[in-house]
Amino acid sequence: MNLAELAALAGVSVSTVSKALADSHEISEQTKSMIIDLARKHGCLEKYYKPKYPAKVIAVICPEILGNHYGRMAMYMEKEIAGYNGTMVLSVTDFSPKRQEELIEYYIKYAHADGIVVIEPAAKIKNYSNIQIVQIGPENESKGVDCIKASVQSGVDDAIKHLCGLGHKRIAYIGENKSLPENEAFLEGMNKRGLAVEKEYYVIGEKRFEEAGYTAMESLLRMEEPPTAVFAAYSHIAIGMMEAVKDAGLSVPNDVSVICMDDVLADTYTNAKLAHIKMHMEELSVTAIDFLYRKILKGGVRTKLSVNINRQFYEGETVAPPKQR
Repeated sequence: MNLAELAALAGVSVSTVSKALADSHEISEQTKSMIIDLARKHGCLEKYYKPKYPAKVIAVICPEILGNHYGRMAMYMEKEIAGYNGTMVLSVTDFSPKRQEELIEYYIKYAHADGIVVIEPAAKIKNYSNIQIVQIGPENESKGVDCIKASVQSGVDDAIKHLCGLGHKRIAYIGENKSLPENEAFLEGMNKRGLAVEKEYYVIGEKRFEEAGYTAMESLLRMEEPPTAVFAAYSHIAIGMMEAVKDAGLSVPNDVSVICMDDVLADTYTNAKLAHIKMHMEELSVTAIDFLYRKILKGGVRTKLSVNINRQFYEGETVAPPKQR
């Protein structure tokens, strides 16, 4: 049965039937119910019925959810979206620019999301005119896309300055291939202070999370002149580093100082408060959702919004003057 036949049975226009099956507010609930019942009776309800979801749907796209970082941000966003009586859906790109673009296209063309948040985009986002998009992260800023920035550089600069003030000269870094902003921030911070980065002290490998920190710190501690302070690209690496120090019969910070470039696990898995550069995860997440809803609720607003949140260094309890040898 087609829409014209259904309209004839219902005694209404084809337009009314079409609007009723699209759950339009222009059609009374009584008329909708009558048309839906007829469509169900004649076996064409599934073919034509396209009800609107009652809440705004926000798609959140992030690189991964293996660590605590992105998962925690998604949790903050879900809470904020729920406060707007909305619904959040979550997808993962695995750091792939191609997958990122596919997901954005999917949520626009097929899932019909009301807005999109992209956390640390793998590539620049196209300028879509039919949906509001907010990105979080200093990299790949896109024209026409609202941007929430939180650069780690100022915090790294302050951390290096603090280490130098304590007398540290042999400063190392442990990262991985996917921590590019942090890797570059360390090199830039050292360069600003006029400090050479020894090749052996700059460890970027294929391993990730605690394993990356543990194996790299093991190697650093075996050196004839091991570093007196080591930066970790993120918390999971820092935890592995400190475990390696402990297994070597040494201690943090008496034998080696440790600074982490995020605060995801700063007070969770360590006895001492980890020296870190604050992420501002909740502030970033809430600001992104507020940006999005501000535009969605106004409708059609295309002015680009941008905000920069400075990340600060916190000394914690894992940094001390270098041990005299």
